[in-house]
Amino acid sequence: MLESERRRQSVLRIYDALTAGRLHAESGDVLETIFWPDARHHRSSQPLRDGPAGARQLYLELQARLPGVVATVKRTVSDDEFVAVHWQASTDPRDEFSGESWCEFFRFAGDRVAEHWQLHAAVPSSTVSGRSVFGDAYQATHGTGQGEAAINREVASAAFARFLEFDPTVVADHWGEVYLQHNEHIPDGPEAIRRSLEEIGGLPDELRPSFTVVVTVAEDDLVWFLEHVRVGNLTGLGVDIFRLADRRIVEHWDIPALRPGSVDAGQRRDAPNVALGASRPGTPAP
Repeated sequence: MLESERRRQSVLRIYDALTAGRLHAESGDVLETIFWPDARHHRSSQPLRDGPAGARQLYLELQARLPGVVATVKRTVSDDEFVAVHWQASTDPRDEFSGESWCEFFRFAGDRVAEHWQLHAAVPSSTVSGRSVFGDAYQATHGTGQGEAAINREVASAAFARFLEFDPTVVADHWGEVYLQHNEHIPDGPEAIRRSLEEIGGLPDELRPSFTVVVTVAEDDLVWFLEHVRVGNLTGLGVDIFRLADRRIVEHWDIPALRPGSVDAGQRRDAPNVALGASRPGTPAP
């Protein structure tokens, strides 16, 4: 088994243990074998202890909010030192409009996790498109992005850098004629996202969000961006996941997770400044 696949399978053990209710022990559980003792955790709210204890606190808080929670993995990526997972936390996994939408990024050092980012948001009861924040909707008619992770990363990173500058012309250059949304408020189609960029770009400076990409990962036709987001005194983490086909962006999932007064900006401790749309995970800014 390739190292990247071993790391993915290691992380996926967390969700099996969470669903089975096996993350309550103070020592000897699966978290002890996945996280280094000094592993650092980032989230948009209160800080967590380092190591397995911090991860345990995170998942026990979830179990307290949603007793009997089931963890349903929707998509994963394993790219170099990173594994990322988008998953649903719900007491009724058959209902994709229930529970919480979670995304986690894990940075490995050797065979264990050295750094971990987590964000989640309540699942909306409806979306303007009528589809859930989890599902896969795009149906390729001819070309796909399968097997082109490096190219897709390059295309999506260039597009996302302009997107984060609220450049509406990026849509014509990089979005497909078919663009499917899993966002609560934004409808399908490239025109909707172009209008959104125009509106946000026209906001006063104090109301316009700013973004710093922390991690970029890609596998096959999906490219994931983990960001540090700031709007006024609100700061936190966000994630955007794009599907590409024929080098065009055709589908999108996201989790916004701003919190007032964040105590952890979510920056990598070994790369505090990260270029927007970096072509490789965690590439330092010049």
